[in-house]
Amino acid sequence: MRSQSAAFAFEGAPSREASRAFLEEALHGRGLGDRPLIVTVPAPVARPDALLRAFPSEASILWDPPQSAACAGLGVATTLGPNAPSISEFFDRTEHLADEASPAPRVFGGASFAPGAARDTPWEGFGDGFLVLPTWTYQVHERAWLSFAVCNPESPDAPQVVDVFDTIWDSLERPIGVIPPPVSVRRIDEADRETWSRQVHDIRRQIKNAVVDKIVAARHCVVELETGAGSLDVLKRLEGRFPGCTRFALWRGNAAFLGATPELLISRRGHSVLSEALAGSTAHGDAARMMASSKEREEHQLVVQAILSALEPFCDSLRSAPEPRVRELPNLLHMQTPIEGHLREPTHVLALVQALHPTPAVGGVPTRAAIQWIVEHEALARGWYSAPVGWTDASGDGEFVVALRSGLLRDGKAWVYAGAGIMADSDPDAEYAETELKMQALLGALHGDSR
Repeated sequence: MRSQSAAFAFEGAPSREASRAFLEEALHGRGLGDRPLIVTVPAPVARPDALLRAFPSEASILWDPPQSAACAGLGVATTLGPNAPSISEFFDRTEHLADEASPAPRVFGGASFAPGAARDTPWEGFGDGFLVLPTWTYQVHERAWLSFAVCNPESPDAPQVVDVFDTIWDSLERPIGVIPPPVSVRRIDEADRETWSRQVHDIRRQIKNAVVDKIVAARHCVVELETGAGSLDVLKRLEGRFPGCTRFALWRGNAAFLGATPELLISRRGHSVLSEALAGSTAHGDAARMMASSKEREEHQLVVQAILSALEPFCDSLRSAPEPRVRELPNLLHMQTPIEGHLREPTHVLALVQALHPTPAVGGVPTRAAIQWIVEHEALARGWYSAPVGWTDASGDGEFVVALRSGLLRDGKAWVYAGAGIMADSDPDAEYAETELKMQALLGALHGDSR
């Protein structure tokens, strides 16, 4: 990316007038047919949702991790294939006008759990994968920045862009209200216990016959939504319920895929990479049993070893914590092992995503046989549930999570997913209860349950 450092500096709070003037000047200098342009200006510090509430029907992305920069996007300037060459080519020909202190532009998106998993109802429009550059992107950590992107050959209507800019600025200066009040939702469809039990017993037979060592089975339920269970309200409730998780949302037409996941797939900053194994779950008060369980330990170690094996070809140093620890969430506990490494040479984060997904925490061991069973036996295709979702930039840095505690909102309904790792000694009732506990993360946010 050819990035120009503009003569633009500020002290104290960002100035609406100065940021607006910089944006207008950048647009005025863009000619018909010019290369794609991204203009970034300082903005007021606010919650990322504030951008989306300025134009809720134009919402395109939300990325809100607990410890790094949060981003929100309106509109879609362009959609790219989820592969490193297409991303690099796009940024190479894009002009970025900004103060030198501004962050690099990002594209956001992900991929389906498996090829073809998001081609049918209710996943129309998502497909096998995409990354989008929003028309407007708001990025906030300790400071905040607002970016406008134009990628079509026509020059934008500058007065109209400035009007939108002013509306967005007004929204960023207004605090978001309290968490929306509860609404009622009604379950209208879900996999029954008998079907689930048959699937668990079938997986155990596959394990006994040495076809697989583990398969992560998933189930879903469908709920009917009432007014007040819109995607922005659900995301606001998730923020209050799961502050230590990464909130995410991707909108495609009238559909929103969203959730609050506890699991990092991969983070790359320069040569440093971070990942984690998150496998093994239980209710609060049961940590000692989980940590002592041979089934939970074996399931967890499969994930640790698979991540290490996937990252080892890219790294000259790689290590995992010697012992797993307990990760506490508001609704349940997980067994967690942090993993960190140093890349042997610059490797695009999308290449690392491709090497890692699906980990045994969401697929199984061995991967190919487990995925084949999942595709052939699960009643409803997973779509983007338990798939990689995140962002990347021109340098190949980025962060992707595993899209857990998630669901799809569309046409007044929500499809809510959860899974459990099935091993040789898994009990169908206990695994069913685990999936129900995991579903409550999103179900509670749909109807405003305070649990």
